Amino acid sequence: MYFYEAMFYDCFTKNHYKMPTYSISVLKHQQRADEKYPVSIRVTHDRKSSYLKTDYYVVTQQLNKNFEVKDKVLLKLLLEKIEDYEDIVVKGLGNDVVNYSAKDIVEFIKKKQKEVSCIDFISFARKHVDKLFREGRDKRAKHIQTTINALVDFSGVELNIAKVTSNFLKRFEEFLRSERTIVRVNQFGRNVTTKRKPLTDTGVHDYMADIRAVFNESIDFYNDDELGDPVIKHYPFRKFEMVKPNPPKKRNIYLENIRKIMNLENGLKRHDLARDVFMLSFFLVGINTVDMFKVPYSSRKKGRIIYQRSKTKDRREDNAEISIKIEPEVERLMKKYVDPDKVRLFSFYKLYSDSSAFNNAVNKGFKRVLQEVNENMEIPM
Repeated sequence: MYFYEAMFYDCFTKNHYKMPTYSISVLKHQQRADEKYPVSIRVTHDRKSSYLKTDYYVVTQQLNKNFEVKDKVLLKLLLEKIEDYEDIVVKGLGNDVVNYSAKDIVEFIKKKQKEVSCIDFISFARKHVDKLFREGRDKRAKHIQTTINALVDFSGVELNIAKVTSNFLKRFEEFLRSERTIVRVNQFGRNVTTKRKPLTDTGVHDYMADIRAVFNESIDFYNDDELGDPVIKHYPFRKFEMVKPNPPKKRNIYLENIRKIMNLENGLKRHDLARDVFMLSFFLVGINTVDMFKVPYSSRKKGRIIYQRSKTKDRREDNAEISIKIEPEVERLMKKYVDPDKVRLFSFYKLYSDSSAFNNAVNKGFKRVLQEVNENMEIPM
């Protein structure tokens, strides 16, 4: 069992005061439907205990036979969290801790954590990204994750939210518009150094929109409009003027070029994949690569494909349900990429690890296709 116990020494009375103890707690009866267990920090004082919930969950493989966390990475994070709690209590209560119960101490820690001086914007952003992944909004999560990585490059791994001011945002924009050297860890755990080109107005706008979205989320989380006296009192985007994105390129395509693409025969696997995906998207009224990758086999019903569009299903009352008639022209392509296991409508998920990898492969192949028909357009995302 991992626990912390401390003594507080009062130099005036020469007395020792026993501080609360902290331990990592995982309880068997709290197992959820997905077979995960929530991890809490148990605070014990005067032989009574109270619990602080954490954002972490574990599966059986991360626990030893005594139901203690054995995952070294998670254990390190939890012990750091305990140190933070201990620091809050020692600095905030001192020898007055003798007048507090375990439950009072837990409430004191919660209150202090909500003070603006304790809010780490980077940490909050990463938790928001994790939440988006859990909700299945992978594309949005990855976009914000990229933005936060750039913010860490600029400000470091910790950033007090009080420092996110309009002037800070201006300096961050200047950073984004400069050539930058970044270090990232690759799939083999090695540091890889690369150079990034300055962002365009569109890129800067997208990054700043992500920062604004996370800042708004933090206000919703920490501020209680009904009680008043907000924790986060400033809003940097009132003074900071976001650059307007560049107008999108025209994406019209002439009928003769559609015919050229449909009849292209190259023999290269990625080239043919891109051509086929484009034609599938064309025949299926603009279905994007994410939905093409994920749409279930059961979506095909009575000569139609009925599915929920990933990009907007959480923003519409009808869950963005799309119903498309399957025309004879598309049947050949649908048979070519049919999933033999009947899990999804297309077999692309068997070829690529996720929708992003699939989309990247299609876009790379489509560049070759466009060169051959001399057309400037993109596969719909």
